[in-house]
Amino acid sequence: MVTRRKFIGLLAALPGVNYGATAASTPAAGADTRITHAKIHPALGIARVGNSRDEFFLGPEVPEAPALPAGSYKDKTGALKRQAAQFRLYGYNAAGEVVQELTPEYATIAWTVHLANKKAAWYEFQMAMDILEASLPGAASSHRRNPEYAGAARKNLIIDPGPRTIRGKSTRGAAYQFDTGKFLNLDVPLGELRTTEQGRLLVLGGFGLSRSVTGQAPEEYGNNNGWHDDISDGPVDAKVTMDNREVPVEGAWVVVAPPNYAPALKTVRTLYDLVYDCSITWGLRKAPDKVYFSRHIAPIFRRLSGLQWVNQGFAAAFGFGAADNAEQIIPRLADAAESNRPYRQEIYAHFRNPAERRLGKALWPMFYGDAVDSFTEVALDPTLKLERGMSALSGTQLGWLEKWAAGDFISDLAGAPAVAKTLEDIPLAEQPAALDEAALSFCIADAFHPGCEITWIARRRNLYDGALRIRRRPAGAPERDYGDILLPAVAIGENGPLTGAGPGDLTRWMAVPWQTDTADCLWSYDFFRMSDSLPTYWPARVPNQVLSEADYNVAMDATRPLAQRQAAFNTRRNWFRGLTRPNAQMVTDFHKLGVIEERPGPTGIPQLPSLMLVESRPALPLPEYAPPRAGRRAQ
Repeated sequence: MVTRRKFIGLLAALPGVNYGATAASTPAAGADTRITHAKIHPALGIARVGNSRDEFFLGPEVPEAPALPAGSYKDKTGALKRQAAQFRLYGYNAAGEVVQELTPEYATIAWTVHLANKKAAWYEFQMAMDILEASLPGAASSHRRNPEYAGAARKNLIIDPGPRTIRGKSTRGAAYQFDTGKFLNLDVPLGELRTTEQGRLLVLGGFGLSRSVTGQAPEEYGNNNGWHDDISDGPVDAKVTMDNREVPVEGAWVVVAPPNYAPALKTVRTLYDLVYDCSITWGLRKAPDKVYFSRHIAPIFRRLSGLQWVNQGFAAAFGFGAADNAEQIIPRLADAAESNRPYRQEIYAHFRNPAERRLGKALWPMFYGDAVDSFTEVALDPTLKLERGMSALSGTQLGWLEKWAAGDFISDLAGAPAVAKTLEDIPLAEQPAALDEAALSFCIADAFHPGCEITWIARRRNLYDGALRIRRRPAGAPERDYGDILLPAVAIGENGPLTGAGPGDLTRWMAVPWQTDTADCLWSYDFFRMSDSLPTYWPARVPNQVLSEADYNVAMDATRPLAQRQAAFNTRRNWFRGLTRPNAQMVTDFHKLGVIEERPGPTGIPQLPSLMLVESRPALPLPEYAPPRAGRRAQ
């Protein structure tokens, strides 16, 4: 017998689940409503930097969060708004069931957050340390960044303003700003805390401030000594008192990441997909017994087609009017008939699958992998290069596709429930899981070189307590000194730096400053080159080629000939046009680039889509910019 509690648990275990758009529920009559403990959700929240001083927007709180209206991501001056991470507290009973969201109406709550940036005091990023290539002869070693600072002087490389505590409703002010941290002699604010009018916590990160202490230009994509940025991360805690008793609280974590320039889009394998797959491998949860087309299969194809708005190669392969456009083929994909099996199997064969040694660079998805620039082993066996030089879907996703291809799935396209667009549409018991999923569903998993929000450490078991909560380093426990070089075996070892985190310990593995990595990570490598736009890195966060506002206006102009409108729609412009010195110019001009926003398409014209994703007007001169043929890391 499946009880309500077990049923809710099954729902929470499904990535991409269509959380039903129903009124938020309260505990059933007769349920145990005594709160014994509380948890903060999302377990791992994501904020993002921006340079607007006064305006921000909230990060997604449901897995299929709708895009904000056009114009919502920049303020009237053209500055890029910060994305705030909103945290909520939920009270649970002794059986682990959600009783209610806790706000100042029901409890006394004191939120505490500790942000820090440790990038400059950490080790260079060379390659994901948990893959074979990182330990092969000839692999680059990860030396300390800024090695000229030794001993106690290295603490001056860490931007750590200490914790901040906030209470009440609609609270904000100077006391809640992370503005006392320094990088050497430079003041570096990392953001602030606020509370909403309901008493929920808002974490806002920095303003995209990156500088060199000596004024030198950045020299490469990821390890610029003498530089800092204002990316950060750290623990999120709360002290809760109810009925004159303190309620134990399970804390969360927040990562302040770079901007999201295509906020409506998901990549094909999200960070949530990756962590979900890992949690199954670790035995922390069970994969669903049945494959549902609407939950597990359709999203993969819709994400492939969604990338048409940020990459010309994806537009040609999966975009509007293309043979494999999702909306065109989904009715046939959903056909579970035996007579349709050859078609499903043909489509399944297009996906890269390392377990089946399907490794071709033209297979889906056309993303670089973690070992994209490791050329050590290519001469011995070129297929090894493709195994980790190109990305694949998670094992769980590929397993769903395999079942689907065989006809072992539930074709529920017609009867799928409406997708929840706000958290309040989701039953109370399912809200915590929805928050956890939503935060990571708009984050990138491929390629971890190093990545967008966090890097390869996301797939290491010793990083977590449970499925999503970051394992804390015990209070007062000093961090080990790992020497001048951090070896891969040490990095992933049981006593390594992933066995307990403190403030700044997740983002320290990333590039410094983030702008140089963002500027570099769309370039192509001759070994993999399929076209000028494929393969690619992270187009769902860092666009490659886009539909410009000018071309959109032509496509929407009903006075023009249809052929001219179609030609304008099919034109894609390089997103980085206007940056003549991308690495250096991105540091100061990151906010001037366009944000990809939803705009209405024409109605009644089948030759053009009824919804388009369009680049907001960049605040840059727009000469065409073409990256060199060889990639930034090609040898």
